[in-house]
Amino acid sequence: MNRRNFKILRLYTISLLCIVLFYFLDNSNIIPELVKKSERGRYGDFPVFFLTGLFKYGLFFVGIGIFLIVSFLLIKEKLSQSSNTKPNKKTLENVENYAENRILRLVVFHNFGKHEKIISEKATSEIIRNTMNSINWNKFHIVQLEDENHNALHVSGSLSDDGLASTFTKGDNLILMVKPIETVEQMVEILINFLKGEEIWRNKYKYE
Repeated sequence: MNRRNFKILRLYTISLLCIVLFYFLDNSNIIPELVKKSERGRYGDFPVFFLTGLFKYGLFFVGIGIFLIVSFLLIKEKLSQSSNTKPNKKTLENVENYAENRILRLVVFHNFGKHEKIISEKATSEIIRNTMNSINWNKFHIVQLEDENHNALHVSGSLSDDGLASTFTKGDNLILMVKPIETVEQMVEILINFLKGEEIWRNKYKYE
């Protein structure tokens, strides 16, 4: 349990203890006995009656108050997180429009890079998916998306012996995707996310 959850649990425990103590005092003879004894005192029973009542109902309102405030803050936080993670229609439209404006060349290399085939000078999500699904991934292939600055994202390998991988080249620098790739569908998603935008792609995948 982390520190935050421990504080929340402690506040709920305090709230419950206050409410339980209120009901205990409300159904016990402690306060009436104190009031009865105070009748023989100098100032009578009113101060004791007032103070014990203030203490008893104070416990109740403090317990209920803590419970309601903590619950309200937790619900508010949950709703805020849901609204932040749920993409709105405008955001999705902006991403789609940006992807349509990206000019990326889609190239497939056969025979360990010896034969090159340009699939499209302006790749789309549909072209990428259809191309990837048409390849026999039991044999080694390389699929490349290249932008106008010659920065290129590659997915490559085979399902039989070589395994699957992804690399990104920028100038003379080459970095490799850290997390292993297991399926062709994962490679498709990597390419499509790169098509949507380099920042979107970088936020989803780690390359070193």
